[in-house]
Amino acid sequence: MKYLFVLALFAAVAFIIYWRLRPYLRGVRHFLGVLREVNRMRAAARGEMPREPAPRRSAAASADKLIRCAACGTWAASSRAVNLGGATYCSHTCLERSADSPHGRRKSAS
Repeated sequence: MKYLFVLALFAAVAFIIYWRLRPYLRGVRHFLGVLREVNRMRAAARGEMPREPAPRRSAAASADKLIRCAACGTWAASSRAVNLGGATYCSHTCLERSADSPHGRRKSAS
């Protein structure tokens, strides 16, 4: 009985400490998310693509329709696709690559 009381007291103290530190923990998580996004943007600016985390499988994700990229022909989930002017691209990188390539530009008839 004495051990149960000590365990309950320890759990209550741990919960109170967690409850008081919760806003700070949330701020740290937000700050780390910002750092992760900055690192991803810097890597994309240098031309290297960071390794994507493994996608989480869920019922909603499995019901997603696949679309074909207008530039490279890769099939991608419609929730992750980039739509621009009727054309659909698999990623922002593919969209930029398509815009920069000379064969993607339309020539005038004259």
